[in-house]
Amino acid sequence: MSSSENVVQLEQFKRQNDQQLIDDIGARAFLFIRDEADTLGVPVKDVIVEHMLGLALVMGAVEGKDEVKKVLDKIGKQLNCV
Repeated sequence: MSSSENVVQLEQFKRQNDQQLIDDIGARAFLFIRDEADTLGVPVKDVIVEHMLGLALVMGAVEGKDEVKKVLDKIGKQLNCV
């Protein structure tokens, strides 16, 4: 195996590992939101929608509106909405 193949494999492993960490953080965030909404008697869907809006606004303030549009377009494509 050449050194360039090793670099590619290492990069793929890092991306997979990063994705696992990202997925885990997202799952824990969802569980927290769900449990808190249930505890307080607030509809989970309403909390998630408000949280998503807040995240988009923060991302827009930090990264710019064009980046938010790219992310929302990507989400729409993954949901087959676009």
